[in-house]
Amino acid sequence: MIKSSEDANKYYNLVNQYVDEYVDKWKIKPTNLKNYLLGNKSRLVNFLERKGLKDVGNIDRVVLDIIEDRVAMHNDGVITFENFKLFESEEFKVIDLKQCLYKGIEKATISHEKILADFFDLSLSQIDPISPDKHTFWVHDVDTPITIYTKEELLIIKENIIEYSYNQVSNKNISLDLGKSKFEMKISEFMSESQFKDKFSTILSDDKLIEVVSSILYSKTLSSNEYLIAQMY
Repeated sequence: MIKSSEDANKYYNLVNQYVDEYVDKWKIKPTNLKNYLLGNKSRLVNFLERKGLKDVGNIDRVVLDIIEDRVAMHNDGVITFENFKLFESEEFKVIDLKQCLYKGIEKATISHEKILADFFDLSLSQIDPISPDKHTFWVHDVDTPITIYTKEELLIIKENIIEYSYNQVSNKNISLDLGKSKFEMKISEFMSESQFKDKFSTILSDDKLIEVVSSILYSKTLSSNEYLIAQMY
C-alpha cells in the first residue's frame, strides 16, 4: 500500500521507468499504449506481475495517472524535443496499412486458440498456429487461414489506422482555383492532428473498422461479437 509521499514518489518513478521501457519495446505512441495496457485488465495484471508490483495497493491508479499524463502531454504537444523526435521517427510511425494489424499487438496465445476451438466446436489439437505475430491459424476442415483479434486488440488496430490515415493526408495539398489566382494549402495548416483524429475516430465506427480490417486481410468476417474471427478468401 502507498502510504506516504515517499512511497508515492518511489512508485511513480518506477512506473515512469517501466512505461518508458514498454514504449521503447513496442514502439507505440501514448494513446495506443493506453488502449494496449489499460484496455485489458489481464494485460495490466501481467505487466504488474512482471515488474513485481502486483501486490502494491493502488498501483493501478499510479499506472493510470502516468499513462493519462503521457497521453495529455502528447496531445497538447507538451513533450521534450527528444521524445518528439522519438515519436515522429519511422519506428513509431505507421507507414503501411498492413502494419496497422500488427503494431503494438502481442503475439496470439493459447487463449486465442481456445476461442477458435470453442467457435468451431473443435479440440485444441485441431487448431494450429501459422503466425502468432499475425494472429493467423489453420483450423481443421477450414480451407483457408483464420485470423482472430480481441476487442482490446481491435482498439489498438483502430488507433493504428487513424494514425496511418493522418500520416496519409497531413501533407497533402488542397488547390483553390480563383480566377487567375491559384492557392495551395497543406491540410495540416488548417486542421490539427487532434482535430483529424477526433473526427475520424467517430467516422470509423465498429462496423466500419471490421470492414477495413477484413479488406486488409482479404477475408470474410465469421464473427465480430466478442472477437473478430475472419477467414481469408
